[in-house]
Amino acid sequence: MKIVARLGIVLFSLMLAASTCSAASSLQLPAVISDHAMMQAGKALAVWGWAEPKATVTVVFKASDGTPRQFTANAGDDGRWTGQLPAAPAGTTGKLEIRCGDEHITVADVLIGEVWLCSGQSNMSYLLSTKSRSVNETTPPELVAAAAAEATAAKGSLRYFAVRGKYVDWPLDDVDGKWIVASPETVGSCFALSWNFAVAVHEKLNVPVGVIDSAIGGTAIEPWTPHADLETSAVGSANLARYKLKLDNVKPEAKAKFEAAMAEWTQHNSTPELQHQHLSSKPVLDGGNPNFPSRLYNGMIHGLEPYTLRGFLWFQGDGNISNANEYSVLAQNLITAWRHHWHDETLPFYYVEMQNYGNPQEKPVEFSGLSAIRDAQQGALKLPATDVATAIDVGIDKPPFEAHFPDKKRLGQRLAGLALSHDYNQPGLVNSPALKSFAIEGDKVRLKFEHADGLRLRGTELKGFAIRGAEGDWAWAQGRIDGEDILVWNEKIPVPADVRSAWAGHPIVSVENRAGLPLRPFRTDTKSLK
Repeated sequence: MKIVARLGIVLFSLMLAASTCSAASSLQLPAVISDHAMMQAGKALAVWGWAEPKATVTVVFKASDGTPRQFTANAGDDGRWTGQLPAAPAGTTGKLEIRCGDEHITVADVLIGEVWLCSGQSNMSYLLSTKSRSVNETTPPELVAAAAAEATAAKGSLRYFAVRGKYVDWPLDDVDGKWIVASPETVGSCFALSWNFAVAVHEKLNVPVGVIDSAIGGTAIEPWTPHADLETSAVGSANLARYKLKLDNVKPEAKAKFEAAMAEWTQHNSTPELQHQHLSSKPVLDGGNPNFPSRLYNGMIHGLEPYTLRGFLWFQGDGNISNANEYSVLAQNLITAWRHHWHDETLPFYYVEMQNYGNPQEKPVEFSGLSAIRDAQQGALKLPATDVATAIDVGIDKPPFEAHFPDKKRLGQRLAGLALSHDYNQPGLVNSPALKSFAIEGDKVRLKFEHADGLRLRGTELKGFAIRGAEGDWAWAQGRIDGEDILVWNEKIPVPADVRSAWAGHPIVSVENRAGLPLRPFRTDTKSLK
């Protein structure tokens, strides 16, 4: 009996050891769940991390409202554990306590508010404190001063998580970054666009707002897309084939350098466990190029999943100008994939229609890669819970022209208007007028619009419209506003067929609604972008 009893004690001890963290184990959290974290209000809060396989982990949110919130989770064979805390209202403060056996982690200064993930390329990643390459890229001092004053007034309720750039060929479990409480000293390293969005939402709702900044300049949409989703998209095969050709053409000396680095990395990480632990340092062929498929998703987005969010903000497009015909599919693919990976098919996704750039429009229609991308970006609007803020009137108007316009205030407010209207029950005229339908009326074309309340001219006359017949070239159109419609014509075209507006890289903008939002570019023809 004593032998049996002792055997039972041994077996129980082994079972206990298998279900708790050992003193030598490594209880860990992702970077996004860290001190000063902003966590989403009104939704169950995803919390995850790593511990010994099969270990039991307890997560407690000790909150200012006194409501008990906690869960217990068991780590899987890979050591990852995950769970959800009950929702908390905006303004709640507190700390997270994570325990596993004798191990303990405290996440201090947690604040509940509204959290948005902001991604894309350079005009999203443009910092408030960006130093100029030219006079036009300098953030105006008054905007820097205004941001410092806004940070002071927010008293810690505006925060941002800065994701450091990293691009790899395999999904990383974590990102490199940290939460920063906005202050006059720290606000300069926040994305200018996400900052102005956050300020507008905060001032309207009087709730804390946090933005997760994850963007890199000069990037296409493919590197931000999960590989499996890109591979199965309608344009995936052709897309991946182009990038494979680029890898096949990497110079021999670069390949040799990569192979030597791989051999050294493999020698130092001889087991599958070590290799997984040090994936972020694994060499990448043509490692200086972030634009290969899925590299930025792998290094800068995957490790954020499934952090609870209110939605996504996206500013990217000119990185795909050379293959604009694919962009509509790629945009829908990215949105669907991100929502799937966040386990929420209704997460809002608001994008920026590409800004005006280059020499101002001189011809009725000027074929431009920006025009083609703006047209293709509209594919996103085929999906639910999506919308667009136009930027065709916020870019730099005078030479020297720069793609990186420094004043992101108006655009941030436009994006905030979409969120406030759609997600926060703050109705208003927040959309630019957009073409709804058109009809030929004799020698004129009647254009009807959505969001056309108070349609009016900017300036003294209607400009920027092109018209043509079934045959012939585009010509400038005359026109006038008729209530919430626009009538256009050209006396030399007795039988008009099609109309375009603002069809140029830097288009003429002459019409807006009562909210001052400009008429978005459009075309009635469907056969050719040229």
